[in-house]
Amino acid sequence: MTATHLPQRRAAPTALTDSPALTVTLQVAVPLWMDQLRNCTPEQVLARASRCATVVGSQGDALQFGGKGCATAFNALAEGLACAALTAQGGVDFVGLHWCTRPACRAASRYDHADEYPATTPATVPAPRPVVDLHLPEDITS
Repeated sequence: MTATHLPQRRAAPTALTDSPALTVTLQVAVPLWMDQLRNCTPEQVLARASRCATVVGSQGDALQFGGKGCATAFNALAEGLACAALTAQGGVDFVGLHWCTRPACRAASRYDHADEYPATTPATVPAPRPVVDLHLPEDITS
């Protein structure tokens, strides 16, 4: 059998942004996770985000190349993005997509939210106090 008769395998995407299936499924999955996490406390969201980061960090290559752990890694990625969207100021951007807590938001980037968050002013630093030498009396007991 020559090489021309072998079945052709579809090449894996070289980057996550090259996978249209990933972006389409994230457009559905992240809002679903956001809805599910909406009533969690910030501490619970942080714990979940930490777990998701561990899963994506250890199985993230399955998202790019497929194989065992791909579904687990995808679910952790979607949940982690939802956690970030709910807690990060201005939402989160990933592979050209944007999620935030504003339901009608059509922002292309979290930087489009800049007008919502007033610039913080630096805390006022108190003026230094004068240093005064204090002379203590000699031994009083004598």
